[in-house]
Amino acid sequence: MSRENVEVVREMNEAFNRGDYAAALSALASDVEWNAPSGVSIGEEVYRGHDAVRKGFALWLDAWETYRFEPAEILDHGDHVVVSGTQTGRGRGSGVEIKLQTFNVFTLRNGKVVRMRNFDDRAEALEAAGLRE
Repeated sequence: MSRENVEVVREMNEAFNRGDYAAALSALASDVEWNAPSGVSIGEEVYRGHDAVRKGFALWLDAWETYRFEPAEILDHGDHVVVSGTQTGRGRGSGVEIKLQTFNVFTLRNGKVVRMRNFDDRAEALEAAGLRE
């Protein structure tokens, strides 16, 4: 099942990047727990369920004129998928461009994402998924 989990996460990210948010949300379990990045003060710290995640996506995207997440590495660890990549965007009001490396751990059950956590550091993300560098 773990290779299938990698594909679920990969397809979800691709759907998000092309603006197909319905397809991205369909990869999430109805009781999903989606953790906002630490230090981000948009909305909640944790979004629970489809409606909350949809609102969180809307708040996040509203802050950006352009936004994209490009995965660089996707690691399969059974129920956990670790994704490292780069967020790029341009602030809607400020016009400031960002480029930020990000590490996410997705936990899946029965082919659906049940939890997503963000980390600032690759080693922390790997540890959260039960892996080591």
